[in-house]
Amino acid sequence: MNKTMNKPMKQTLNFAACTLLALATATSGSAALAANLQFAPQPTTNGGAIYGRIPLNKLGTLSLPRGRATFKSHTVEISAVAEYQFERQTVLSGPVLKCSAIQTGKQTVVNGIAYFQDGDWLRYLDNTAADKITTAATTYEGQITALKKGFVEITTGQLVTNVPTEQILSITSPRAYNFSMVVTPYLAAPAGEPLSGDADLVSMRPTADVLSLTVVKRDPIMAGDGDMSTKKLVVLGTFLAAAQITQFIPMAIVFGPLRNQQVQQYHSRMANYYNQINTQSIYNANGGLIPITPYAPGAIPSGGGL
Repeated sequence: MNKTMNKPMKQTLNFAACTLLALATATSGSAALAANLQFAPQPTTNGGAIYGRIPLNKLGTLSLPRGRATFKSHTVEISAVAEYQFERQTVLSGPVLKCSAIQTGKQTVVNGIAYFQDGDWLRYLDNTAADKITTAATTYEGQITALKKGFVEITTGQLVTNVPTEQILSITSPRAYNFSMVVTPYLAAPAGEPLSGDADLVSMRPTADVLSLTVVKRDPIMAGDGDMSTKKLVVLGTFLAAAQITQFIPMAIVFGPLRNQQVQQYHSRMANYYNQINTQSIYNANGGLIPITPYAPGAIPSGGGL
């Protein structure tokens, strides 16, 4: 009986485990798929509007727990997930001062400059150093105060200067980061036309010494990402789901042999009862009726049975 029970159960559990591992692998693979990114050229503004939520592993040299850069037209938000939490927290946000899309074969590289003005980590950025905007003609120093249509505003004391975006070669600031991402377009788009495609990752590089790493690493957000690793989830999910699947194993597989034995005993006792020598006398004594008793077939009032 044990062999009859164990073999189907082993086969079912093995099948369940293999199926779950395959599904988990497929799920982890799908989680790593590239994110959609859209870029619409806008030469008269800051170069273009960017839309997409792109994975961000590092902010400079700082690894982010489940980091992400969310581009919303002319702004970008950097977010992460704190330990034992499931909601994203925006750590830095600000305008995209300048961006462009450069075609390289079948791929397009979207570059730009983000300038952070808000977020929980803004306090970690050095706000004492001057911002510098470099053009082919000169360098402007001061504080970047606004992004206007086609211009970046920089204030030096009482002097406000609007620097044309198209003339900007570089921006150096504790709050400025150069970003870059490779996009594989869904369809070929001529230069200067909007494009949409897949981007695996965005790179963010500081333009100056910006973050105090020793302080940031003690930030609660850096403690962890609130999720178990994919490998641990696969193992845990496999065992939990396999245990659940055993509840749906047909009852005949588990109890079939036992039930078959009970049925055989029942019919045997019934046959013995009605084949007893005194069956006819009992039948006659009860007026031609088979007595119905509260006892199982073959049992006697004092206990026991056949």
